[in-house]
Amino acid sequence: MPEPVTFRPRGGQIVAWAAIALCALGLVFVALTDGVPSLIVWAWPIVLVAWLAWAVYIHPHVLVNEGFVEIVNVFRTHRVPWGDVVDVDSRYALTVHTAGGRSIRAWAAPAPGIRQAMATRREEVAGTPGEGDYRRPGDAEGTPSGDAAALVRRGLDQYRRAGGDTTPGGTASTLNVVVIGVTAVLIAAAVLALAAPHD
Repeated sequence: MPEPVTFRPRGGQIVAWAAIALCALGLVFVALTDGVPSLIVWAWPIVLVAWLAWAVYIHPHVLVNEGFVEIVNVFRTHRVPWGDVVDVDSRYALTVHTAGGRSIRAWAAPAPGIRQAMATRREEVAGTPGEGDYRRPGDAEGTPSGDAAALVRRGLDQYRRAGGDTTPGGTASTLNVVVIGVTAVLIAAAVLALAAPHD
């Protein structure tokens, strides 16, 4: 795999950028209509909404690299070496199962809802990558879970065909400290700004 590939669902990004744009317009509207004092009060909750849109819909992603798959969720990041991957599932979301018994789900790649799943036809998932004959609606192309799962399965297959190290272990999980810290600060600032007495 010559270049790392990053997966983010397009629908979530559109929603997030629309929310961020509305928040920016809201800040301008408050500044122009009510002046700086009101802007100081309302800026914090508005910025919080924009930040949450980014943290929930834009920041989470799945990175497929030459030696590992990295799942970046809202508050945690998981790096799984290919040698530690024993299965890739998409029942509820893209889920990577490790040799150590962990099941790591990707926030950025949820499975389709019940209505979409019921409408999925067998032929839509028949040609998707994977082992065995059974495929779920979450494997369908065009769904976040299906597209991400196909990407991860192809990466895993290429790694194994190239004779990569299959030694299990090495999966590492870390907290997204910056995201957690900024979220906590913005929530506290928004609560204080709204709770403070206003003239």
